[in-house]
Amino acid sequence: MALFLRLQPAMLTLPPRAEAQLCYALVSIEADAGGAALPVSWAVVADASRSMRIPIVSDEQFRELVRQGGAQEVLVDGVPVWQLTGPVPEEVRRTSPSALEHTARALHSIIERLDREDRLCLVACAEHALLLAAASGERRAELVAGIARLPVVHLGEATSLAAGLRVALAELGYTETTEVSRVILLTDGFTRDAAGCLELARTAAAHGISISTLGLGGEFQDDLLTEMADLSGGRATYLRHADEIPAAVAAELDAARGVQARALQLELSLPKGVTLRHATRLSPALAPLHWQTQPEARCVSLALGDLERGTPIRLLLELLAPPTPVRATSEGTRLRLAALRAVSGAAVAQADLVAHYSPQAPAPAAMILAAAARASAVRIQRRARAAATAGDAMGAAKLLRAVAMRMGELGETELAQIALREAEALATTGHGTAGGGVALTYATRRLRDG
Repeated sequence: MALFLRLQPAMLTLPPRAEAQLCYALVSIEADAGGAALPVSWAVVADASRSMRIPIVSDEQFRELVRQGGAQEVLVDGVPVWQLTGPVPEEVRRTSPSALEHTARALHSIIERLDREDRLCLVACAEHALLLAAASGERRAELVAGIARLPVVHLGEATSLAAGLRVALAELGYTETTEVSRVILLTDGFTRDAAGCLELARTAAAHGISISTLGLGGEFQDDLLTEMADLSGGRATYLRHADEIPAAVAAELDAARGVQARALQLELSLPKGVTLRHATRLSPALAPLHWQTQPEARCVSLALGDLERGTPIRLLLELLAPPTPVRATSEGTRLRLAALRAVSGAAVAQADLVAHYSPQAPAPAAMILAAAARASAVRIQRRARAAATAGDAMGAAKLLRAVAMRMGELGETELAQIALREAEALATTGHGTAGGGVALTYATRRLRDG
């Protein structure tokens, strides 16, 4: 397997300046088409809190419950909600699977697709975490027995996703491996240990393990789940309804099966005077990226996760370039801004980002400016979500109006309208629309690249 690293433009042309200036470069990383499929080592962490175990009734079943007095409307914090007045009738329970039952069905279908070398472990977590199953693809009976326990396990009322992640990561192991190692985390609510989850995502990334997150419904921590995925190079998926779980789990297996290069890292060596200001992944999903810094070596490293067949990873780098070197001539001068190195196991691809300072420097190309606009939009959207979470409704509304304007300029009319609706709701009521913030977070990640 060979890696390929391409820069656009091949050489930056910058105007002479007496001060530092912002510049952009597009980076594309892909692998050749060769190589056999890698074994997959999976850990599924399922939120087993009470909400995940509640039967999901149809509209018709709900109306029947109301008619029979089985549900009534009450006020909770001034908001009208429906609550059950007693146990769920057995007939309703039998025909209305819970989110955990949908998850169990999804895993049963996955077992049949596991190869002998594949591994699967299942962890349930609420207040505590429990390993329900851990076996290779040739020991399917053990996996089936563990999955059967998932819909009925009781692990307390609070939710600690970090507890489940710790068990899963310990089961996958932190040793060097050629397997595709991936955690799938499914939740429909809030966890009490967000900081611990983020730290575990960083640990996973350092050991080549991706964490893909599945957020169900409209009342979960979308900012946490997307950041965990981005930190570890995983995927973040929004599920509106529980019956979407099987397709999402199957898509994760397909993605893992298509990996050509695992645990991809992009390293940048920066000379003195050059600063990396922002790094944004443009595809497969739009997201700001975090990086690790080695100050003494002036080197930064970005964990990009697994590289899938036919799906190049495209990034936008935003750097502060130094002032025009004093040795510049009337024809200009050249300066290396960064040495780039993409690494996956023994496979390495390298390229230099070079700037040519010239009085005849043209404006950045349209595709660069469009990429910069998308990167700016997703950063502002993240700031708006953080402001709303912190209770700054007016600040969030102002930022979302800016997002709407950027989306309109990019031709993303539907996204602009979603952002405006959310901004108006925050400005007038102090609260966002039901599920509107979550929907905008995931829709922005799908903003097309180019």
